[in-house]
Amino acid sequence: MRPFSWLFRHRHRVDAPFVRRPPTGNFYQSASFFPMPFACVATVDEHGKTSIGPYSLAFPFDLIEDPSVMLVARASSNTVAHIERTGKAALCFIEFDKEWLEAVVRLGYPGQTPEEKMADNPFELEPSPIRGDDPEFPRLMKDAFQVWECTLDGSFVYQPARETDPGGVERFLKLRVHDVLLRENFNEMLEEENDFPRMPISYGFRHQTGERRFFFAEHGKPFAVPVPTDIGPEHQTIHYQANRIDPEVRFTEEAAMALTSVPRPFLKIVLKALVKEAKEKGVRQVDAAFVAAVDARRRGV
Repeated sequence: MRPFSWLFRHRHRVDAPFVRRPPTGNFYQSASFFPMPFACVATVDEHGKTSIGPYSLAFPFDLIEDPSVMLVARASSNTVAHIERTGKAALCFIEFDKEWLEAVVRLGYPGQTPEEKMADNPFELEPSPIRGDDPEFPRLMKDAFQVWECTLDGSFVYQPARETDPGGVERFLKLRVHDVLLRENFNEMLEEENDFPRMPISYGFRHQTGERRFFFAEHGKPFAVPVPTDIGPEHQTIHYQANRIDPEVRFTEEAAMALTSVPRPFLKIVLKALVKEAKEKGVRQVDAAFVAAVDARRRGV
């Protein structure tokens, strides 16, 4: 504990002793503070209608070659039943709006049929620009700025031993991300890094005081913290940046080492050019030899 910690800008003091809390059900909200984004998961019910359920426990799982999302949902939920029947889902992300959040909480209330839930749904829906004619693929929220279109990966199975009633436990669904859809203005935002969407943050369901409530927060404007340049080899930074451009083209560390002489202002341009050429030639892994060959040809050597 640093001396005079109460003088610093933290809103709450942290020099009080720790108190142990048992990690009970949904420990991340019943015994902890764990802010999370959430996705409105759209699925198709047995009548071919789109149903929406909000979920905080939807997070990136496989990150590189085969991108996926892990969705943790109650086994008895409509969302799980729909995904296991059709194998399809769309994760819709919306910006902060208090009226929308009231509607989100209502959409997440358990025990309703999809028809009952969607009768009060204030969000307009539109067909997917990629899978619009697929009757088993859900319609998308018009108010979403971002959508992840997914299918169920049946190869993943995680079924821990349970003592709780099967309907009350969670199901772990690995969803393969096939398409990431961004509205044009948000895509520009992503490319230029000059602004960020005002995404709502969920602190989850809480009832310690006797009141049953969901808590949300609005974040402030994001700010940048530069990556250190005085620690670690430079090629690791290049390797990380290169492998974020296209999931179909991978760079080896040796390829990254060969690019350390590229001036920083031109690095992104060079990496994108290498990815484009690799895809044109059917190359899935860019190594040092490929980098050298492209460089030699462009220099006319």
